[in-house]
Amino acid sequence: MITKMLRRRTARMTGVIAVLALSTGVFSAPASADPAPPIFIGLGDSYAAGMGGGLYLTDPPGLPFNCNQTAAGYSRHLPATPSNPANMHLGCAGFTTENVTAVVAGLAANPATQPVLQNASVITVTVGGNDIGAAGATAQCAALRATPDCRKALFDSIAVKLPQLPAKIKAMVSAIKSKAPLARIVLTGYPRLFTINSSMTTVVKSMATTVNAAADLLNATIAVSAVASRVGYVSVTNKFLNHGVGSAQPWIVGLQPLCQLSSTCAPDTQPGDTFHPTATGHISGYAESVKAALTR
Repeated sequence: MITKMLRRRTARMTGVIAVLALSTGVFSAPASADPAPPIFIGLGDSYAAGMGGGLYLTDPPGLPFNCNQTAAGYSRHLPATPSNPANMHLGCAGFTTENVTAVVAGLAANPATQPVLQNASVITVTVGGNDIGAAGATAQCAALRATPDCRKALFDSIAVKLPQLPAKIKAMVSAIKSKAPLARIVLTGYPRLFTINSSMTTVVKSMATTVNAAADLLNATIAVSAVASRVGYVSVTNKFLNHGVGSAQPWIVGLQPLCQLSSTCAPDTQPGDTFHPTATGHISGYAESVKAALTR
């Protein structure tokens, strides 16, 4: 009987306290302003710049001339809300990890951009290909023939330069973290450039497979480096499957002028866009992959 009475009194007191709390606001959360919109900053090389995705835009202030940015650059398509004026898209053709570090240092030293960097929500970085000379190796092997120049370029890229990449990524990420302490940092990989098809000769298939394997090694190195630096990593390999050069629906700009003749080049493709994602590749491949990772 006593136990039941205590339970009833406890229940009544709990109800009274709840009513008082609601009427007086004693336990209510303090009023706050609407949260600031997220700030996205995109950094990296020509893949971050959107090269291959259409006509080139005017370079943002503070970047070198001829960064080859396009409206398809994936960092421009990440926010789920209307674009925040504070967002910055600073990818640039030819950039290495050291260039990215220098851009971040410049943002931090500028009174106008330092608060943006310091309050950044998400920073994406696509970089590493130029550090290992991937563009040069791909150019030497573009004909998909195992020439001496192609073999040498691949050896230098994978055996000599790739082992040096983890230390470079570690230094770059550390610099970004020190200047953007609130940001979620996400590194991305690169797509395989080729889709093997039955019309390719045995020699071409072999070389395309070798170039794709080199991309896989680069991606694995970036992924492991991301884990070591405690930042995110996003693979785009699966998104680009069956969309490489040689596929029925390529998301990679093919070799010029052959792709022009076969109508597989993207509209407004410039000669330097070869082996870069098309606008569809940047948006449906990169942007969709990063969006999915950010929601997890």
